[in-house]
Amino acid sequence: MIRELVALVERLNLSTHKSLIGAHFPEIVALLSIVFGGAFLLFGWRHHSYFLGVTGFLTGGWAGLLLKSHLQPAGGGITPMLYLATCAVGGAFVAICWRRFVGILLGGFTVAVLGTVFFPQYFKPGDHTLAAISLAFLLGGGLGAIFPKFFFVFNSSLIGAVFVTFGVSSAVVTRVSADLRGETQVLVHLCIFLPTLIFGILYQLTTSQNQPMADDAPSPARSQA
Repeated sequence: MIRELVALVERLNLSTHKSLIGAHFPEIVALLSIVFGGAFLLFGWRHHSYFLGVTGFLTGGWAGLLLKSHLQPAGGGITPMLYLATCAVGGAFVAICWRRFVGILLGGFTVAVLGTVFFPQYFKPGDHTLAAISLAFLLGGGLGAIFPKFFFVFNSSLIGAVFVTFGVSSAVVTRVSADLRGETQVLVHLCIFLPTLIFGILYQLTTSQNQPMADDAPSPARSQA
């Protein structure tokens, strides 16, 4: 019985992705990226409890790996999977249970990143870099506390636009524009990214005008005895 099971596993040959789908692995990844990004673009706010949990899970796992590399850069000790699993579960729990706090983090992150992109002269490496980033994060955190819905819609649209752009670029644009210069390829990718991002923001804000966050939803009235 065990010998037959071993022979079955050997016939399946699941050691590499090419054993299952051959040479079309990049197309499968591109399709999954488009589907995943489209889900964020279309349903990011309508099902924000689910997407908050997914975002917190992925962010927590990424933070866990950073923590592992910072505490134990030489390897050894606790396995990276334990850091990954613990921080991922903790991130999902925080994202689901403290949504207003997540709005503050999203606001601070968004303003800090936009500041470094559009005003790089204030964020150059030096003595004042940490102060500038901290001020931008505090400003964005205050805005995130006031407008948590907007920052979640913006960031969910940003995630969706990144995945959709990657999928479309991998499946279509890269092959069509292989002979173009680097600057032209960047402009082509930008022409995909920006309209997708704007569409996601406008679509989510338009279709969820009367849908508050679950934390802000009014509690149901008690029935009169």
